[in-house]
Amino acid sequence: MGVLLFFVPLLVAVAGGGQCAASTTGAKGTTVLYYASTSELNAYWQSVLPNRPIPLDILAHFSAPSGNERKDHEKEHYWSIYSDQLTNRDATIFHNWAHRVASEKLLYPESAFTTGSNINLYIDRAAALHNAFLHRDVADSIPMSTENFTDIATMSSPVSVSMARDVWSTLSSCEHRREVVGEQKACATSVESMHKFAVSALGTSGLHAFSTSLDVPEEGIGSPSHIYKVAAVRAVTAHGANKEASNTVTCHSMSFPFALFYCHAVNPTRTYEVTLQKDEDGLVPAMPRMPTVVRALAVCHVNTSGFDPTLNYWVKLGLKPGEASVCHFLTRGDVLWTPA
Repeated sequence: MGVLLFFVPLLVAVAGGGQCAASTTGAKGTTVLYYASTSELNAYWQSVLPNRPIPLDILAHFSAPSGNERKDHEKEHYWSIYSDQLTNRDATIFHNWAHRVASEKLLYPESAFTTGSNINLYIDRAAALHNAFLHRDVADSIPMSTENFTDIATMSSPVSVSMARDVWSTLSSCEHRREVVGEQKACATSVESMHKFAVSALGTSGLHAFSTSLDVPEEGIGSPSHIYKVAAVRAVTAHGANKEASNTVTCHSMSFPFALFYCHAVNPTRTYEVTLQKDEDGLVPAMPRMPTVVRALAVCHVNTSGFDPTLNYWVKLGLKPGEASVCHFLTRGDVLWTPA
């Protein structure tokens, strides 16, 4: 039976002391508190990572006035969404399709990061940069499952079709099987759960966490006309002259009614800060609205023996899994965790 994703009244209450919260009447009359207390964030952060800065891409989720703001064009219509039409089979097909599209555009061999080389630059657009974190107790009470799709989607009313699909896709990713042998993953709906996953995956409580955005535009870079030349490459997490790989956790901000990060570890990795400059002499000129210089972090997965052998990435390189690393640029809003 179809479920109408109806408008939910939003009440915003701003308190002193750097606190900002909003309450909404959700599905079945429940009340959800949107939690955005920088004071509690600071207290927790100092208890687990004393004297280390909080990444700006985490702080951004504590500064939104409601965590429920939408672009004007997404507010134009209300939609009736039939959740029984979005089956697990549909989710698997979409997940696999998105995975293959990404392999065509977003993946690079490590050899591409050589000074002087040209790159068709693709960096995915940022997702939900300012959605507020819920209080951990509230977030932990919400099952991150497609079976709970309708209840979660109605927290973000009014809901367009595209927004509903984003919610479904995110939930599907959270409960989907691991794509890569040995991958560790979790969907973090609080800073506490994000930190605890990083500690578990990296096997240490001594961590660094930092923003990965640098100066990548929020809309990303996603056209063959964006030709950039590699101007400089600096190892961030590799150690020694031989660029010994290390372990990292990357947390990607996802499209969702409240702050949710898809965190995963496919180790070992090497991470680079790559400085790219528009190649004005290229056969296809870069579009003027793109930045002249882009600094972006790229993560290279070193052990690829467990990767899907049918990916077009391998076809393009004429190689098999295990014969080359797989690298991708990090998106605006991602958070990278490394051992201290």
